[in-house]
Amino acid sequence: MEGILDNLSLAAKSLQVQTTKITRHYHVTIAEWRLLRQIDAKVITQDSMADALQLDTSTLSRQLKSLTTKELASKTAVGKDRRQLEYALTLKGQETLKNINQGYDALIDAVFHYWPEDEQQMMKIMLNRLNRSLDRASGFLAEQQK
Repeated sequence: MEGILDNLSLAAKSLQVQTTKITRHYHVTIAEWRLLRQIDAKVITQDSMADALQLDTSTLSRQLKSLTTKELASKTAVGKDRRQLEYALTLKGQETLKNINQGYDALIDAVFHYWPEDEQQMMKIMLNRLNRSLDRASGFLAEQQK
């Protein structure tokens, strides 16, 4: 079974390399692209973004600062004490997100072009099953280490 996880790891690395090429062309990182997608989906506060992306607040703050410095996102103080920030995409951010999404969609289309729909669905099912198994294994290993 070791070979399956090795192959999955190689596929993930290849996908990351290809995705990095797409995002780098627009001068953003994959992490910044993920944030742009969250903001576009109206996940606009730091707390909600941290939850959605499972990031700590210091990492998220650095990434959001980078997006505002690149003028891809803007921030607005809200609330009574004005410490809560909400983020929105700028026009430049919207265009960047649109271009990266198109490039990523083209990559996915190229990868799965010859895969029948039923095989694509089966792959999703199998990956979901693998993810659940890895989560269970992680819990099991944590118990064993106590």
